[in-house]
Amino acid sequence: MSNRASFIFGRALPLGVFGFLVAIQGQLAFAGVQHALTHGDLDRAGAMYLVNRVLTVAFFAFLVAIYAVRSRAIARDHNPVAIVAALTGSFVLYGLFLIPGQGRSTNVWVLAGSDLCLASGMTLALYSLTYLGKRFSIVPEARGLVTSGPYHLTRHPIYLGEIIAGVGLVLPTLFSMHILLFAVFLGAQIVRTHFEERILRTTYPQYEAYAARTHRLIPFVF
Repeated sequence: MSNRASFIFGRALPLGVFGFLVAIQGQLAFAGVQHALTHGDLDRAGAMYLVNRVLTVAFFAFLVAIYAVRSRAIARDHNPVAIVAALTGSFVLYGLFLIPGQGRSTNVWVLAGSDLCLASGMTLALYSLTYLGKRFSIVPEARGLVTSGPYHLTRHPIYLGEIIAGVGLVLPTLFSMHILLFAVFLGAQIVRTHFEERILRTTYPQYEAYAARTHRLIPFVF
């Protein structure tokens, strides 16, 4: 990939997209706070909505800061399949808002499970991001090896958090076209881990031993 393409996909595009998402989610969070202060009727659902908006804003704001200051990659794998998988895994779930979710559940337990998955998934992703820091990238690149914190249990805790949050997004409309979009998202997340691990293995000799003692996504399972 040329230097110009690397700059576009590796810095400019993520900064633009994540900045846009910060603005949108921040606006939603502000509107929710205004509504709660004006009407004084913040129930459990409303409180969880605000918590999830704040967590989402914090996550994307962290990403904007990382992309603005991160260092140059030591090694990279910018083949087209790796890039498509990475971009699909990062952004395809936003297509949920473009596809009608028929038969949205009104069951209180389903909605509560959705809120909990969103909150716990975003919390895990944000917590993991604090460990990865300036080493984070969307497309497969090597900027350093992290094996502590959540990375002690799984090699891709940010993706695990995003998957858990994704379950929360589709849970109320599970029996609709949304499940197909989630399947694409899940497949892309798994595919991108293979490309990322390949570049890390070739860059860091100690990665093989680290991979041997940890699971790819789900601790103690997979």
